[in-house]
Amino acid sequence: MHISKYSSTKGKQTSKEMHMDLLKLTSLLLIIFFALPHASASENVGSYTLNIYGNANMDENIDEADISYVQEIINGDCKSTTLADANHDGKVDALDLDQIKRIINGDAKNLTVIDAQNRSVTLNLPIEKAVGVNTGAIEIMRDIGVDLSKVFIAASSYALDNPDYFPELKGKVSNKYGSPDYEALAKLKPDLVILYKKPNKDESFDKYDAIGAPVICIDCFNQNGLDGSVKIFGAIFNRMDRANELIDWYHGYIDMVTERTKGLDDSEKPKTMFYFSPDYYYPTIKVKTGQSGDSVMITEAGGNNLAEDLNTTIDTVEVDREWVLTENPEVIIGSANAATSKSGYSADEDKAFGYMHMVWDKLMVDQAIKETDAAAQGKVYIICTDLNRGPMQAAGTVYMAKILHPDLFKDINPEDVLKEYFDKWQGIPYHGIYIYPPLE
Repeated sequence: MHISKYSSTKGKQTSKEMHMDLLKLTSLLLIIFFALPHASASENVGSYTLNIYGNANMDENIDEADISYVQEIINGDCKSTTLADANHDGKVDALDLDQIKRIINGDAKNLTVIDAQNRSVTLNLPIEKAVGVNTGAIEIMRDIGVDLSKVFIAASSYALDNPDYFPELKGKVSNKYGSPDYEALAKLKPDLVILYKKPNKDESFDKYDAIGAPVICIDCFNQNGLDGSVKIFGAIFNRMDRANELIDWYHGYIDMVTERTKGLDDSEKPKTMFYFSPDYYYPTIKVKTGQSGDSVMITEAGGNNLAEDLNTTIDTVEVDREWVLTENPEVIIGSANAATSKSGYSADEDKAFGYMHMVWDKLMVDQAIKETDAAAQGKVYIICTDLNRGPMQAAGTVYMAKILHPDLFKDINPEDVLKEYFDKWQGIPYHGIYIYPPLE
């Protein structure tokens, strides 16, 4: 709208005329603002790049905007990007437009992704035979509607040891985390092997290549990469709508927690130590650093992870008891693996309760831990490590918030969030023990 500098009859506008013009301009801007579509949690542009070739404009989605962007590259109107080469043939041309359209329509014959190890991996679609080493990936796939019983020919021993949680995997070949049997896998001829963010022990890209098994490394345990991981699976298995719905769901709870805790002063953030697997490592004390997904949950829930800056390259480091005494945590959270007699969904509840109690007792009499404010104030907890797995972090973050700031979250029951997750996304009834002592 043009605001004239001068009146047609009296030279300069009067103050009243200028005021009226400004009101009209303001109204027009408000109309435009409210007419614009507002992004959902899965559409917030700029927070990350969806690492799939075809995402030409390098945002969080593959959509019509990428078709327009590639056309502009072809026309010479803008610079090319790494992901504009949708068919990954080394050039940007009309074939890339066709590939992007196929990705959007869900009928692409292949898909190239950049995985958590920054490797460009091309997969032939559809995926009919997968090996799930990464349990978090298996869970996400079920979240978005993939039939695990049909797709997986082998799975991690961790998943197979939780038959109540993953009944679809019953009878599948076991693939031990960190020590794959390449000869056995070669006979299965998988279309895809899904590893954790970093290969472990004997896991070798070269050895997988030798048996003709495409491999992707996916981060399913850190919120910084979770949205992209969910969307990669959405694209691979043609479940993008469901993937976006899932992202919106877990962000709803996580964003609620961060909104309530964002105004806390540092003095109001409890000094927190996350003790990794005390049932396995004790008397060694290993703590979670800022590189871990557990640390992200602590920060979002309004806590101060004492080990945040202990190491910038790995997520777990060993500390001595002098460090514990010096730092004097106000809250200590230990993790226990899910198993039939330990914790989580597949555990016998009586046995799990006793097991987690036993681990808690061990910490409460430790020479250093018993001297901390956490022990004195009854703020030592054991939680199931599954609460940091993929979208279940929505419940994990609420549990963490309830531990650290019970007054801020007295209106929320973390168990209800977990029940909703199992019912709405996993399609299984609530079951199991996830924290000891129970929250009030």
